[in-house]
Amino acid sequence: MVLRPREHMLLLTIHVTATVAVLGADLALLALGIAGLRGTDPRTVYPAAHLVGQWLAAPLAVASLASGVLLAAITTFKPFRHRWVTIKGSITVVLTGLLLAVLVPGLGRAGDAVTATPPDPVTHTQQILYVLAPAGAAVLLAVNVALGMYKPRLRRQVAHETHSAAAAPLVTDP
Repeated sequence: MVLRPREHMLLLTIHVTATVAVLGADLALLALGIAGLRGTDPRTVYPAAHLVGQWLAAPLAVASLASGVLLAAITTFKPFRHRWVTIKGSITVVLTGLLLAVLVPGLGRAGDAVTATPPDPVTHTQQILYVLAPAGAAVLLAVNVALGMYKPRLRRQVAHETHSAAAAPLVTDP
């Protein structure tokens, strides 16, 4: 599938916007996690964190992943040709999976627990995890943004490049 330049730019814009928006939602989760760790009322923090995770971070992460897969399919930046694309895709798949399978359900359970009658407290270990998870994700998402912007020369040699390089004569400076 080949897109016209305008369609390609639209897809790229969607991808960059979704990826940066996930980073923003993740930073909001980090702020809520820090607030919870510092003693803010858990009946406020954890239901709000669950809503941010479920209604912002999760759909944006899926949009970032889907648009990234489409871009990899239609552009010359193939995952097995460019290592930076492989790294970016791997980070996105892992973070999206953890967000959907672990963090959002965990925040939902925490929100339900603190609003139950009687409330069930969120443990200190859980509070620390709700800070560390978004902090680590923010670092990895920033790496993804940087990889997409700088496109480092982490290109893998494909078979035809290896053969042509081997057949070329060596040129040395005098």
